[in-house]
Amino acid sequence: MEVRSLQELTAAPLGVPTAVALGFFDGIHLGHRALLEATCREAAARGLSPAVVTFYDEGFSPKAGAPRLTDLSQRLDAFRAVGVAYVLLLPFSEVKDLSPDAFVTDILVRLAGARLALCGFNFRFGAGACGTHETLARLMRAAGGDGVALPPQTLPDGTLISSSAVREALLAGDVATAAALLGRPYSLTLPVVHGQALGRTLGLPTANQCPKEGLALPARGVYHTTAICDGGTYGAVTNVGVRPTVGGTELVCESHLLDFSGDLYGSPLTLLFHRRLRGETAFATLDELKSTIESDIREVKNNHVR
Repeated sequence: MEVRSLQELTAAPLGVPTAVALGFFDGIHLGHRALLEATCREAAARGLSPAVVTFYDEGFSPKAGAPRLTDLSQRLDAFRAVGVAYVLLLPFSEVKDLSPDAFVTDILVRLAGARLALCGFNFRFGAGACGTHETLARLMRAAGGDGVALPPQTLPDGTLISSSAVREALLAGDVATAAALLGRPYSLTLPVVHGQALGRTLGLPTANQCPKEGLALPARGVYHTTAICDGGTYGAVTNVGVRPTVGGTELVCESHLLDFSGDLYGSPLTLLFHRRLRGETAFATLDELKSTIESDIREVKNNHVR
């Protein structure tokens, strides 16, 4: 898979006819996957190369103030996995004020070689987000191509699949619904850092991670998770919170890995969130805290599926 910047494309347009999927693709949820898979199918049927045109800027989110579900590297991994041949990265700040006509004519058709452009039903583009999927279809037809919008994607119970719905589920601590929308457990990958060593003092050592600012997190509480690290996969109990029992103030992810021993400091650790066990609680004593964590561990041991 080739990744091209706007600067690179401006100097040398792609030069191959493409079917292009458009969007920010935050989270790579089931709706995004349906769009990417449709793009690859249509590209194969029409003799085109499957491509993605996506937007980025450091800290940018498609909704102001909304935490991000995935970083750029995670989105690129997902594009590669589905079979995309080209990814065209557009700095949002540099294209947001283009007219819809200029975006389609100059970016999609001239630089990206688009003969077919696919988007979600609620895709907006151009200055002031004035362009809709109908605008895209009209402008692509005028350029000799096609523009297609996928219909809304829903869960069996009718829930609309969207990045906003994933964020709302995480905010409520409902990681099971987030997983249903994503088609996989919500995950975080962060390096392990030094903590207060309280878990080790209690005989329950933990791996501590400091979440990045602007990254979506499940609501504060204790979760049944899977930890992937050091070449292994382990059931885990993860607390997302500030550790009020010991007067903590900074938000951390603190995980006790079942049947693991070793030093993970500085190493990346991936957490997959399966279900919420309880809310974060300020205990009166450390003994109460230890007893509750031991109960959480038994719960995960009895229900964890590798």
